[in-house]
Amino acid sequence: MTAKFFRRMLPGLLLIAVFTMMLAACTDAAKNGETDGLVQNTEGKQAEEDKNPGQGSNEVTEEPDPGLNKDKEEPEDETQDNAVSPEELLEGYYYGVVDAPIVDFELEDLEGNKVRLSDFKGRIVFLNFWATWCPPCREEMPHMQAFYEKYKNEDVVILAVNSNMTENQGINNSSRAEERARKFVEQEGYTFPVLLDRDDSVWAVYRQRGIPANYMIDRDGTVKYLKPGAFLSLQEMEDFAAALGAGSK
Repeated sequence: MTAKFFRRMLPGLLLIAVFTMMLAACTDAAKNGETDGLVQNTEGKQAEEDKNPGQGSNEVTEEPDPGLNKDKEEPEDETQDNAVSPEELLEGYYYGVVDAPIVDFELEDLEGNKVRLSDFKGRIVFLNFWATWCPPCREEMPHMQAFYEKYKNEDVVILAVNSNMTENQGINNSSRAEERARKFVEQEGYTFPVLLDRDDSVWAVYRQRGIPANYMIDRDGTVKYLKPGAFLSLQEMEDFAAALGAGSK
């Protein structure tokens, strides 16, 4: 299927998840209350954990019956008892549920290598859109780097897309955008993959009202979640990865 087709289709698929998002460019997406298709805890996940340090993902299991004949009855699978659902893992975070197939694309990275999104099928992908002038983008990138270093040899991928006219704030100058992105990445020492959207074709498909915008894609090539705004911690990124099944293969 072509990018042109999905340019028409994807906004409709995202409508339920994002139609209430009125994000200004380069603002954090945190808001109070709940909106359709978005899940949010007004105090935040970390605050809730701080108030309830005894609560976590492990459920308390009952003591076995001393009279149980273990030769006749197998013990229950504790792994199943303690399983945590994606919704529980993501409680307290602001995100949209998308459940739409990816729109494939091919872009070059800063080393000139061609990177195709569909080549990562079978792995979990964090697809990020950013610009050098965006403060929330800058704030989340150390978390992205830590996440990349921790998971780069596993089944999780980060792709950070820098788009021409977004980087240039409405001016069409792909050479300038590349120069600015390259200089920023080299100065900060980031090593996760950065892709150059020189003609804005990828941003045209995955466009949101502001940046950063983060899409989380499962192993089957389905866009599962959209986080409008920045990741606020490494833990948040790890929780989204876990919700997509990271480490469960």
